[in-house]
Amino acid sequence: MCVPHWLATCAGAPGTRRFSMRSRPWRSERRSNPVAETRVLAPRNLVELQVALAQATLATRLLAGGTDLVLQLHSGFEPDLLIDVSRVHGLSGVSERDGVVHIGALTTFAQLAAHPAITERATCLARASAQVGSVQVRNVATIAGNVANASPCGDAIPALTALGTQVHTIDGAGRVDVRPLAAVLARAGHTHLVVGEAITGFSFQGHDALTHSAFAKVGARTAVTVSKLSMAVVVRVEVGTIVDARVALGSLAPSAFRDAGLEAVLIGRPLSATTVAEFAAASVELVRRVIPERSSMDYKQYAIRGVAYDVWNALNIGPPYEPVGLG
Repeated sequence: MCVPHWLATCAGAPGTRRFSMRSRPWRSERRSNPVAETRVLAPRNLVELQVALAQATLATRLLAGGTDLVLQLHSGFEPDLLIDVSRVHGLSGVSERDGVVHIGALTTFAQLAAHPAITERATCLARASAQVGSVQVRNVATIAGNVANASPCGDAIPALTALGTQVHTIDGAGRVDVRPLAAVLARAGHTHLVVGEAITGFSFQGHDALTHSAFAKVGARTAVTVSKLSMAVVVRVEVGTIVDARVALGSLAPSAFRDAGLEAVLIGRPLSATTVAEFAAASVELVRRVIPERSSMDYKQYAIRGVAYDVWNALNIGPPYEPVGLG
């Protein structure tokens, strides 16, 4: 029986791709019984990916851009198996069919920020992607990694949430699944993905001529900004009135979430200074309600007002407005 080269070289044959975590000078010494070796599988298509996923354990990690994995390794985590998915054919790129935008799991934030289908049909995601980390990070970090890492301050997640995104996955048994993003996210740093399950892509309904979206955030510093508060908004405007709205917030709860109360403030309202002022005021009340005991509440209740105005102005659905004082 002829064994595929990618599998033979990673499963014990001569030339097996293994590396020792002990050899890494930056390795943490927290663990007293370090794993001696980490196997590496590098599938090139979905069939090989399925075979690799069938070998996954709780200590297995998928490697794409590696921006989050490097941090885990540096903190002392030692995987038994790394599945390098960066070469899997068909998991990168953006396409559009019948108004639905499809994004491959390996698509980088640099690609998302520049792709016409995203800038025109999912503006909030394009804006969020353009603000992820540094240029160097955006060139390698992938959208699937951002979701799988499940960070509360992941920039793409509020935008994907507001867009009503569906997540596509495959597991080691070859089963494919499609479910809402909210059904994948669990809490900070955790998802409902099971062992041996990998994200293959995302899909959502793209904007039509009457739909607009925007994203804004407040960060911890001016360069390589880590989000401390973010908001994504999608609205549909007909004859000067907002007829539908989706509002998602990040860095406020263990996971990004939509808020029906904020959406209700917008739906049925005109494009006026009064509407945006009430939306901003409702955003302040939301922060006070969600994190009443957190030390960051005092700061965030002020910051959210500015973020709400920034998002409204970025929608380009009317004249820009400036924030009024905190009420």
